[in-house]
Amino acid sequence: MMNPEFRRNLWLSFSTHRLIAMPALLALIFLTAAITAVNVPLILYNTASILFILIAWGWGALNAGASIVDEFREKTWDQQRMSALGSWTMTWGKLFGATAFNWYGGAICLLVMVVCGTLSNRPNWVLEIPTLIAASILTHAMMIASNLYAGRFDSNFFRRGGAALIVLLFVVVGIGLQATAMRISNPEPGSTVVWWGMVVGDENIFLLESALLFMVCATIAAWRLMSNALQIRTLPWALPLFVLILAVYCGGFAEKKWFSLIGFAIAAGFSYIMLLTEPNTLLLWNKLRLRLQTGDWRSLLAELPLWTVTFLLTLVFALAVMLTWPFAAPDTRAIGALIPLVATVLLLRDVCIVLFFSFAPNARRPIAVAVLYIIVLNFLLPYFFEKLGLRAAAYFCDPVSDLFDTEPYGTVTLSLLIASIHAAFMLGIVIWRFNKIRRQTG
Repeated sequence: MMNPEFRRNLWLSFSTHRLIAMPALLALIFLTAAITAVNVPLILYNTASILFILIAWGWGALNAGASIVDEFREKTWDQQRMSALGSWTMTWGKLFGATAFNWYGGAICLLVMVVCGTLSNRPNWVLEIPTLIAASILTHAMMIASNLYAGRFDSNFFRRGGAALIVLLFVVVGIGLQATAMRISNPEPGSTVVWWGMVVGDENIFLLESALLFMVCATIAAWRLMSNALQIRTLPWALPLFVLILAVYCGGFAEKKWFSLIGFAIAAGFSYIMLLTEPNTLLLWNKLRLRLQTGDWRSLLAELPLWTVTFLLTLVFALAVMLTWPFAAPDTRAIGALIPLVATVLLLRDVCIVLFFSFAPNARRPIAVAVLYIIVLNFLLPYFFEKLGLRAAAYFCDPVSDLFDTEPYGTVTLSLLIASIHAAFMLGIVIWRFNKIRRQTG
């Protein structure tokens, strides 16, 4: 039996008018391009590829995101939750059903690309077509995943589809960073890509492999978030696995000695993203405390905020940097081996700042307030004290950035001690506030 969600989206996407209008309009565009062209197959191939990007990639991404946003806006998501459909059935039903009309138009463009690519003897067209398809599915899955994640929060920006801008920006920036990394490691155009010291093919092959890899990752993310949206409990393995995959992928473009540092930066970045976007309510942490007391480890892991897992990864990578740092101890640059550990301790401090304001009674916009205090502590106060000539006070507020100066005020050991004082103080007042409110509420 056909997936009910897929069939529902097909009925919503197609009509007699649309079935006729799409090929007719595309035929008119191709005919117009062919009339004015000298090399007809080449012009038609380029026109078809641009149209595919616009129809299947861009427009399809908006439709994929709208399949979730519209459910929240029209308040029909609760009906979906009560249906008998599983999370994977719902995921691929929306992933390919909501974008079916875009794939209808995209298939016509792909057919033209195949014919014209063959006639024009265009190099690498056999690789370009599956890369475009994989990139489209990747973007569609990311749109579904981001809107499912954003749907957990009461935000008009996300409810109106604002996540689309973030996802499209992420895709564009990601492609740009990948192209930059490939160009740095392989300056000659069309050269083979060396990744982790291995030749993995030319740029087009590697781009296809990358698109397929992240397409799978995005699809898994959409499925996992769909499971959470349908209130199906899952263990927190997907995000840390993606962080490791991303660290291995990005680390392949650099020397092996930088792998731990790259992994640390990625894990720390995801920790901040998860910390500032996930709910950290007093009710949640009280529930986690009860799970811990009763020894219900599976429920504890299923309800644990994801930033806790990425924070542990950040700590692991910070310790790995200490063990794999390439500089010898007498070298002054050896202080870099401990800088990630200092940054990890400061991350713990920032975590406690967020929790402190999240645990406040009748907290309103606790994340915004916490971010404001983090910015003041990390940037405004150090700059203020530095301009007053109070370098010691500036160093106490920000014990990391000073270490990058040619003549640092403090030492890495002192920085670690100061960061530990920050974290211990914030951890103490968070525990105090948590216990105080818990006693008041019984």
